[in-house]
Amino acid sequence: MTRRKLLNAGLTLAVLVAIIGLYRWTPTQKDIQDPTPINGVMARPVDAGRFKLTVDAVRVGKKLKIPRNTTVRETKTNFVVVDATVVATQEPIHLNLVQIRTADGVTYVGANRSGLETVDLGSFQFAPGIAARGSIVIEMPADKLPGATLQVMEKAYMNDLEPQANVSLGDQAPAVRDVVTFAKASAS
Repeated sequence: MTRRKLLNAGLTLAVLVAIIGLYRWTPTQKDIQDPTPINGVMARPVDAGRFKLTVDAVRVGKKLKIPRNTTVRETKTNFVVVDATVVATQEPIHLNLVQIRTADGVTYVGANRSGLETVDLGSFQFAPGIAARGSIVIEMPADKLPGATLQVMEKAYMNDLEPQANVSLGDQAPAVRDVVTFAKASAS
């Protein structure tokens, strides 16, 4: 009888360990709904399926000058200007989600300043196979840039398992200039 109790206890323990193991390895709802990260680095194209993104440079300034606009924008933090090249690969697209995620997990979204909504890469319609160059502007503290990642997606909502281009912006913050000039989005 003792041997049978030991065998039952051992089987019960094995089943509990299996249940706990399966529970920990089973994807959560968040895992299922999160975008699919496509990681890359600056100066190299990141292929996110429906578009390719290359981050050409990152510039930081206290003031922002927009071409063909006399007003110089100012901020209490910094303007982070990301110069990039985007190529749609299949059909015309817009980039509806552009943000920088810092090393400590804080997310900063694209600047919503008057005058930017018609000239930045976020408002540009990309034609398939035609490279478009321009800038993305995000207001954030410059000291948060080391270890940060630019995150870009075609869809802002309903983006379950959609590819998300994640480009590491490096471990060094660029020098802060007094004024940075925004590059208007244009196809080449």
